[in-house]
Amino acid sequence: MRGYATAVIILFVAAVLIWLAVVGYRRGRSRALDQLVYNRTLSTDGAFVGEVLTLTETFSNPTWFPIFGLRLEFYLPGGITVDGLEIREYTKITSVFAIPPYSTVTKKHDVRIDRRGRFFMREAQFSYRSVDYVYDIPLEFYGYPDYFGVDTRMPADIFKSGESASDRRFIDDPFFISGIREYRVGDPMRSINFKASVRSMSHGARSLMCNSYESSRCYDTMIFLDLNRYFEVSTHSEAQLEEGLKYACFLFREAISNGGRVGFAANVADGAQSFVFIPCEGGDAHTKRLLMQFAVLDVFSKREYSMSALIEGCIHRVKRESDIYLLTPYVDESTAETLSTLERAGRSIRIITLSGGGNA
Repeated sequence: MRGYATAVIILFVAAVLIWLAVVGYRRGRSRALDQLVYNRTLSTDGAFVGEVLTLTETFSNPTWFPIFGLRLEFYLPGGITVDGLEIREYTKITSVFAIPPYSTVTKKHDVRIDRRGRFFMREAQFSYRSVDYVYDIPLEFYGYPDYFGVDTRMPADIFKSGESASDRRFIDDPFFISGIREYRVGDPMRSINFKASVRSMSHGARSLMCNSYESSRCYDTMIFLDLNRYFEVSTHSEAQLEEGLKYACFLFREAISNGGRVGFAANVADGAQSFVFIPCEGGDAHTKRLLMQFAVLDVFSKREYSMSALIEGCIHRVKRESDIYLLTPYVDESTAETLSTLERAGRSIRIITLSGGGNA
């Protein structure tokens, strides 16, 4: 009887220990899952078609409990390629993580932009055994137009300086310093910053440093994009939009990269606005605004303005010395008359004919 009682006690103690271990395991797992920190970021919030972004996922485990076989699921929008997988419509992607105690696990994905547009990534859900959690971490990023392959014989007038032309790409203003850089062959002696040179070290040796001056040129480039549907030409609306944005993006990049300011207008509705108009400005915020506008223009938006009405409604907000570019498949009589009036008033206008037109 004594041996039987001892065995019962041992079984009871073992059962209690097992129960305590199970309870401790479940509490530790629950605590670890509750304290898991998930985050995802993009290397940038926009890129041109064909360029690649980096999507970074991180899981942080601040507890002693190891987690293996954690499944994370989220949906990717169509129009991108992720790690070589082409996404044509919203597709669920699954990642599996193993997260040791007190550690952070990172996964990186290459995201290539395949088309112009705005992209969204919604919440992410992870599951571990029978436990499900949802992380509300929305991401928004943009695909900017593919400006490659544009006919470079029609660039913006990037060498313009006032009413004269210059063979020099950069005309420096000696009164405004934009920064300090290393000396380059051909830099004038007056640009050397001797104080900065004394403090500089490159590969164990001191380097000559030069002042980088702001450009003295101050000119504006205003781009008008005609998205009106003309019976005289056979251009499809979507092809017209994409080609027009390709030229607009090319002109924009050429002018911005050489010190100019750019504005944009299009005779297509944008939200509550009946047409698009962005005045000529400069700076990173303006550049981002323009690129985002290029990304979100929709072929199905309303078109309530003719090109002549758009120009007449916006031209008073465009400086007289601005270079005006009209991207259109066709110039009708009303637009031709408006442009003629502006040219007689001294406006500089260049017409770039989109595919399907031929009268520009």
